[in-house]
Order: sequence, then structure tokens, then C-alpha cells
Amino acid sequence: MVGAEVPQTSIFFMSVATRYILQEWPKLGLGASIHKYFSYLDSNDCKMYFIRREFDAGSDFLARKMFQNPRWALKLVEKIEQWSRKLMAASNKVLKSRLDELTDAQLVKFYIHCLQYHSLQNGVGPSVSWLADAEKERFTKGLWKRLDDHLRVIGSPHGIADAFSVLTTPQKDSFVAQEERDFLAIAVLLHRKPRIRKIFRSSTGPTILKKLRLVNTKLYHRIQHHHTRYCWLAYQYRGPATPIEEYLGRWQEALKGRVNPQKLLDKLVHDRKGFLAHQRRLVRQLKLPADLTRLLLLAQRLVFIKGFRKEAVYHGMYAYDPLFREMGRRLGLTIAQLWAMKAQEIVPALLKREFNADELNERQKIAVEFIDRTHDTILTGKKAKVFLKNITFEKAHPKAVRELSGTPACPGRVVGIVRIVNIPQEMQKMKPGDILVAHNTNPNLVPAMKKAGALISEAGGLTCHTAIVARELRIPCIVGVPGADKVLKDGDKVEVDANEGIVRRIK
Repeated sequence: MVGAEVPQTSIFFMSVATRYILQEWPKLGLGASIHKYFSYLDSNDCKMYFIRREFDAGSDFLARKMFQNPRWALKLVEKIEQWSRKLMAASNKVLKSRLDELTDAQLVKFYIHCLQYHSLQNGVGPSVSWLADAEKERFTKGLWKRLDDHLRVIGSPHGIADAFSVLTTPQKDSFVAQEERDFLAIAVLLHRKPRIRKIFRSSTGPTILKKLRLVNTKLYHRIQHHHTRYCWLAYQYRGPATPIEEYLGRWQEALKGRVNPQKLLDKLVHDRKGFLAHQRRLVRQLKLPADLTRLLLLAQRLVFIKGFRKEAVYHGMYAYDPLFREMGRRLGLTIAQLWAMKAQEIVPALLKREFNADELNERQKIAVEFIDRTHDTILTGKKAKVFLKNITFEKAHPKAVRELSGTPACPGRVVGIVRIVNIPQEMQKMKPGDILVAHNTNPNLVPAMKKAGALISEAGGLTCHTAIVARELRIPCIVGVPGADKVLKDGDKVEVDANEGIVRRIK
């Protein structure tokens, strides 16, 4: 069995996508190789397990189809984007509603509307934006070779790592990038007013809001709107969302800094425009053939849709939170018990009161959800442990080596100190210039990623979160490094050569 880790998740979330992979993908032309799968949930963390030969066959099929027919993949990516936007529209309706005033049937209608698009975008989406490039990076490495071959044929002076990074970076901004720009725009407004600067420099979070409301209601509401617009980015699959105090703290730091926020904003906008202009020039200089141009466009769209699809899911999960709390209030259940239900169990629970609270409690301790083409079964307690005991897992044996290798995601060469950061609680270890190493990153870790001199992750492919953020921030990055967060240790001094994809320990 081959596995993938999904931290801070739930049976509810996992049941949406995995059922689609097993039972719907064959009907949609996404491959019929995967017949069996299970999720192992221990408290809030999950490991996904596939049979190795089925996983590899499914990945091979999708990567091959994408290379042979990129137009098909581009059309599918467009559908995934549409479903993601519809999910965000549906979840916005939930967030704007007085849920306590609705009937059970009306709550169910809201739920089904969200689940419809959630199932599509998060059920179909992982095909081209995950499995095709998972683990062995079939699409990334295949495209890298095609571009490298072209550069050699035309005798281009451009390095492959830099060209690949530039040409696969999306032209659309992520919500994370939009938040940074909007955050700085507000910092500029705050900085212009001496009285408000004084409030931010001398007060704490709650006091800042109280004083700001009295002094400048327009800026007060602008800050509240910013929080509402972006707080869900950190929610992921179980929450919590970013508290407003965290944004206030960031503005305090910005106003205490030596650099005027206007200069930071101007640089951000200038760098983005400059990068897009550089990207257009590079396309012209390299005289790319039509087939390679189309594949690079697909790569850009895949990088964008992986991030956007995840952002839409986070927004959807953020909206399920108040919806499930209201359902739980009526059923006498906690939100944790609702998260322990499969997606298809929610409606019968609310409309028919069909649920077993004790079983839901057991699922929160340890659970295995086994899915094949016709079954979807959850095992708990001793049955789950017996099931796991009878499974043969692949075993990783990380060795203490001087040199590790992976795929360059953003070029550069940096020397720094390793900090292993897999969860938000570990971010406090990061100092400016440190080398952030993770199994994979997520939006909760972005504050630490912004401090990093370089990024390294075990998860690979051009659509992994670490690669996406590295390109946005222009931080040297290597992904797909086997055992990165297990072989490397806190305090190791390393050289990160993101031009060649090599990490070297320095004594």
C-alpha cells in the first residue's frame, strides 16, 4: 500500500473526494485502475492508502492522457474552476443566512447545494491536479524534459530551472497573493494618519478596534471587511479561521517597521508586473512550438487550479462550520460528531434523526473508511486495528546522507539552517533566512514560509502547495525530496541548490 498524509481533516471531508475516485472516475474517463482504497483516521489526522500497482497505473493513465490531449485537460480544468466558483457562491449564501431561523428542510437544501459543487470540484479535481503528478511527478518531469530538449535544440542561454519556473507560473493571482496586496493597501492608509499609527503602536488587539471605531469608522469597517474576506484561508478542513487579532498584529508590525508600507506595496505591484513582462519576453525569445506552448499553458492552469480548488474547499469547509453547528444544536451533537459522519449520512441524520452518537464518538478516536466500486464501510475500535494489522504497508527507510535531491520549483542557491515545520505550532522556530523543511506545506504555514531563505518539501510536483507559494514569493525551492522532513533535522546547516535540485549538508 502507498500512502499520502492529510493533516487536520475528518471523515466527512475524506468521504467526499474518495468515493468519487473509486466510483465516478471510471464513468468520466479519468481512469478505472483504482479499485480499492482506505483512509486511516487517527484523531484529526488522516493517511490515504492505495494499492501501489493501482495507484501507479492511475497516475500513468492520467499523465499520458494529458500529454496526448492537453486540450481535454484544459477543458477539464476550466470545469473545475467553474465548480469551485459555484461552491464559493453557495457557501457565501450559507454564511450570509440566519441559519437558526430556517427549517430542517431548508438547512438540508443549503447543504445539498454546497455538497453538489464540493463533490464535483474536489472529487474530479484531484485527477489532473494531483494524481497525474503525485509522488513520481510524471507530468512535471515529462514537461521538464520536453522544455529542456527544446532549450538545447535552439541553443538557449536560459537555464532549465529558471525557464521552467517562469513559464509554469500562473498569470492569475491566488487569494493568498490578493490578501497580501490588500493588507498592504490598508497598511498604507493606516500609516498616513499619525493618530491611528499611535493607536496601533501603543494598544493591543481589542483596544485597537475600540479606539479605531471611535476615531475612523471607515478604516474600522475596512479592517473588518478584510478579516471577513480572507480569514477562512487558514480554516482548511477543520478550522479555526484566522482571528482578527492576528491581522491587527501584522498591521502593528508593518507600522513599526522601518520601510514605509507604500514602498512595500509599490514593490509588490512592480515585481508582479515585471515578472509577467519577463514571462512574455521569454515566450517570444524561446520560439516555443505549438505543442509545447499548449503543455506549458496547461501547466500554468494546473498550478492555478490546484491552489484555487483548495481555496474554494477551505471556504466551503468554513461555511459548513456554522451550518453543522446549527444542525448539531438541533440533534444534540457536537460539530466534531458531525465531522465524523460521511457526507451521505448528514441528510438522514437531520431529517430522520438516523445516527448513533456512540459510534460517532468512536470514529473520532480511530477509524478506517474502506471504499471500493460498490461499498463504503467505516470500521472503528478493534475492527479498525485488526484491519490495519492485516495490511502490508510500504516502509520508508530514510538514511543519514550528505546529499538529497528533488525537483527545482523556483531557482536560486541559498545556505541556511534547517527548521522542520509541519504544523502551525512549529512556526515559532523560524527566523528570517532559515530553510523551511516540511512533508508538505499548507496555507497555515505561509507566515513562516515568507521568512524562509529556501523551501524544501517531500511532496512534489509543480502543483504541490510548497511549489505554488515558492513561485509567488520567488523563494528558492526544491520539492519531491524523499524523506526531507525525516532525514534533515532542526539545526542542520545546508546548501540549497534550487537550480540543480540538490540539498547538501554542510558540516
